[in-house]
Amino acid sequence: MCHQSVGLVQNALEAAGIATVSVSVRPEITAYVGVPRAAYLRFPTGQPLGEVGQPHQHEAITQAALQLIETAKEPGTIVELPFRWRRMPRVVGGGD
Repeated sequence: MCHQSVGLVQNALEAAGIATVSVSVRPEITAYVGVPRAAYLRFPTGQPLGEVGQPHQHEAITQAALQLIETAKEPGTIVELPFRWRRMPRVVGGGD
């Protein structure tokens, strides 16, 4: 789903008094929309909860994202979660 659309829906739900958190792989778009809180993952577009066939990873990411409802104190908080995509290409000379 489109990051911008999710952010607009998220803001409408928050205005109605329903706490929300979104999961983003494009934090610059998420920040632009001004979401109340979001979890950022360095994953490919279209797979914000992780790799196909990895239900434990999906559950762990979902749980971590939901915790932001309680821990994010400032509006517009975007927290990068520590999960990594195993098949993401490494950057040559990136200081690894």
